[in-house]
Amino acid sequence: MLSKAVLAFFIVLGITLLMFSAALSQDVPTFTIGVIDDPLGAVANGARLAVEEINNSGGVTGVDGVSYRLALAIEPLTFQAGIDGAVENLRAAGVVAVLGPAANEVMLNGLEALQSLNVPILTPATDDTLLTSDTSGRIFRTRPAEAVLGRALARYIIEDFGLTEIITVQLDVASTASVIGFQAAASSLGAPTGSALLRDPADLTALTDELINVDPDVLAVFGSPALAGSLYINLRDGGWQGLFAYNQPNDPNFRGFIPLEQLEGILSATSWSYTGVDQASVDFLNAYIRTLGALPGPIEVAAFDSINLIAFALESPGELRDNIAATTNFPGVQGILDPFGLSGGETNRNTVVTRLGEFGAPEVRARFNGDVRLPPDQPLVISPDSTDTPAPTPTIDGVVITVLNQRQNVRSGPGLNYDILGQLNEGEQARVIGATADNTWVVIDYRGLQGWLATYLLEVVGNLDTVPIINPPPTPTIGVTPTPTRAPEADIVIDGAVMIPSPVIPGATFNVTVTVRNAGASPAGAFTVAGTFPPNNIVAQTVVPGLAPSQSLLISLTGTLTNTGAYATTLIADANNQVIEGAVGETNNAFVLSYSIDRTPRRQSSATLNLGDTIDLEGDAVQGDANWNSDGGVGLDVLGGAKIAILPGTDINAIHYDLINPAAITRDNIPRTELNLGMLIGIITADGNRGVMRVDAISDSIVTFAFKLY
Repeated sequence: MLSKAVLAFFIVLGITLLMFSAALSQDVPTFTIGVIDDPLGAVANGARLAVEEINNSGGVTGVDGVSYRLALAIEPLTFQAGIDGAVENLRAAGVVAVLGPAANEVMLNGLEALQSLNVPILTPATDDTLLTSDTSGRIFRTRPAEAVLGRALARYIIEDFGLTEIITVQLDVASTASVIGFQAAASSLGAPTGSALLRDPADLTALTDELINVDPDVLAVFGSPALAGSLYINLRDGGWQGLFAYNQPNDPNFRGFIPLEQLEGILSATSWSYTGVDQASVDFLNAYIRTLGALPGPIEVAAFDSINLIAFALESPGELRDNIAATTNFPGVQGILDPFGLSGGETNRNTVVTRLGEFGAPEVRARFNGDVRLPPDQPLVISPDSTDTPAPTPTIDGVVITVLNQRQNVRSGPGLNYDILGQLNEGEQARVIGATADNTWVVIDYRGLQGWLATYLLEVVGNLDTVPIINPPPTPTIGVTPTPTRAPEADIVIDGAVMIPSPVIPGATFNVTVTVRNAGASPAGAFTVAGTFPPNNIVAQTVVPGLAPSQSLLISLTGTLTNTGAYATTLIADANNQVIEGAVGETNNAFVLSYSIDRTPRRQSSATLNLGDTIDLEGDAVQGDANWNSDGGVGLDVLGGAKIAILPGTDINAIHYDLINPAAITRDNIPRTELNLGMLIGIITADGNRGVMRVDAISDSIVTFAFKLY
């Protein structure tokens, strides 16, 4: 048995070693990276996995030869502190770089505060105007811009399916940038889109009926997942059979409306998909699931790539911002990142087009790096241990094609300029009876006619060199839409406009980014772009020094508005008629821009009240505002001098500050008999603040409100 003296020696030695180990741990130098996100949000989780892997591999070796660990300072956005509070906390933490925020609106509204940190900001936000709004050179976009995503989706639809009858459907104001990006891409590919805008959710049924009557080949939908899900199921129930593309197909609020068997075929474009089978994606997916127990998405992988890019740049001498900007051909999970080659803060132009499969998983159908189409992913090959002889593959007599896409046009000749005879569905097979000399198009017997299909869209079994060469029929001259020719004069048009911030904040400067283009064949001299912005009728204008034929330019219109509400203005290109545009050019100078003005809500949340419960919209537990009361009959009774009233409509997002008018909000009680599901209630709280509540559920004993408070 050990003596007491020896035992005491080992105890002291153990404590000393523990203290020494702790001291060493505390002495390890650290680079702290800020994250603006919820602690378990997509940006935070992707960053957390990357930091763990880097630290477990020995950390980052600084230019001084010292090994550094990486640490995260995660700052969630709160209604009370907002982006300014998060920035100040990160400043105090001494961060060397910041990831996030991911939301376009938050990023744009917080741009000035983020720039004040004077460190690189790596954001997965995709708004096309984000980098043009940055004057610091410290903002880096880690996912492709909306225009790049839109172009990938448009190329796949137009080139792979040969479809050009496309309508974009915009379901809310926040999706404006996405819509403009897709429309511009489709137009540049020779397929200008029609457009539909849902101004009021109550009009969704009417919009659905209109789209079914028009019956386009493709609907490209952007905006609210819940509205998109309702639209999709209503379209299918109404018999529409076209292609449906939506940019948030994995959102549970979208999928919640759609039976599993109807998810198949929905298209989307994104920066990364968890179903990719390249080695980097498989490794990341496995590590993420093992570590965090969840399925990652595009934002998680963008954050993971961002941390690795920062770590790489930290190991080079010089300023971190310059090192990131000088990095080229960096291997990320999303693909090759190239801040130096892309410049201007862009780091990534990798996109994938996905199609929801039979059980709702996104299948990767096409990959792009910018305008370059990449070869399909090659799945990992696992060699079997057994030497069993595989079953023989059945042989097919002749050459047979199988349709790979959801629908494939059959044409009267080998080209998109030939008429469409009909369509084959995915999985349908046909025997090949001929082909072009270069085997790029094949001929089948289609309802007694020669039907032509492009081979790059098909699976071909057999040797095409064994079938006869069939000469193409004459190029059709009737029914073909001619390629538009540019006017002989200059022709100034506005391709798009985006209001920042959205909604406009009363008393703060707004910035409208306008894309102007010379669609004519002659140069245009200086001209003015202008608009008058209600409700204060502010005139904003900018002089453009000139545009060459086909040249586009982003310009800004700025001003300050006060009253809240929903408005529209007509922007005029060449407002002073300085450019000779000809008869056609003078008629297309107008662009209608819709926008809203509202104060920033201080709090948005929901509350469920049982009989006798009180709601306090400020959430500070100082003074309740209303009580779900059963005394003298069930109803909503105000407290502490608050006032309430029923407001028109059912869309809480359509309610703005000025609409909650104290002169009209005068009631002390609303009985249960007047309260209905979806009803909006304006309130002046006991503290004197304006708010709106929406009845989301109600019975004689329980009521649930969603609310926002100014």
